[in-house]
Amino acid sequence: MASPSNLQCFPSSLFWLAQLYIMTGAISVTGSAALIQNQFRGVVGGNVTFYCPIDENSTLELMYIQRGNTFVNGYYKIKKITDPVWSNTRIDTKKGTMHMSSLNVSHQGAYQCHIMYSGNALGHVTDMHLSVTGNYNKPALTKDCCDQSPPLSCLLTCVAHGGYPQAEVKWNISQTHTLKVMNNITRDNVTELVNTSSTARLNCSNGEMFISCSVGNLRSELLSVCKPKYTSDPPWPHVITIAVLAVGVMVVMVVTLLWCKSKKSKKGENEDINEAEEGIRLNGNKKEET
Repeated sequence: MASPSNLQCFPSSLFWLAQLYIMTGAISVTGSAALIQNQFRGVVGGNVTFYCPIDENSTLELMYIQRGNTFVNGYYKIKKITDPVWSNTRIDTKKGTMHMSSLNVSHQGAYQCHIMYSGNALGHVTDMHLSVTGNYNKPALTKDCCDQSPPLSCLLTCVAHGGYPQAEVKWNISQTHTLKVMNNITRDNVTELVNTSSTARLNCSNGEMFISCSVGNLRSELLSVCKPKYTSDPPWPHVITIAVLAVGVMVVMVVTLLWCKSKKSKKGENEDINEAEEGIRLNGNKKEET
């Protein structure tokens, strides 16, 4: 049964009816079982519809929903409700529903639906609960490895933004390995959405491995870490090409030099032969003169 301390929960236009409830004790409140049945879930930026259990065969006198001491939205048959309503809500009395749009984290919590029918002083109160979640973006994984080959260690960072509720980063490694991890969680003061990140240092003593990170059901791309920069394959094909060309040039130069020397040698031999022949001719002439 409602108590005088809860009078502020009712909108002013329904205040007299609240007093009637208190005086007669005519309030039917659904219990914990109904709370389980009236769990509503929504996503940040999305919509949700609250359902109040109305009797379609009875004439609805009033129906309104409140959260704690705050009036959300409602309907009163014989009088216009002057209390401010939440601008992102809409009441449908024929279906007994309240539609709420543009959800954010602050909308989650416990609600109550109040109903009364014409000709019946018995009021019904149904407890409801709204849970709101926010979807994190896909985790982004980056690495920063030391310059040695193979690297001695790698620093890994995984970040996911804009989710709710709070969730920590989970690391997924292709082989058993111990990570030194430091987690960090920040919350936006306005939207209450969470940014989660984790930094891990990985020892590369086991060689190349593959790693990813997860936040909730979302997983990052698979990343190769601790891979040596240079493999058994030729590390610099262009260097080898240059070396081959250099050797070729040297061979050509050596061949050319030898050819030139050979040509000079032959030229010298020819000159010596010519000089010898010339000497023989001179000697022959002198004998004839004698």
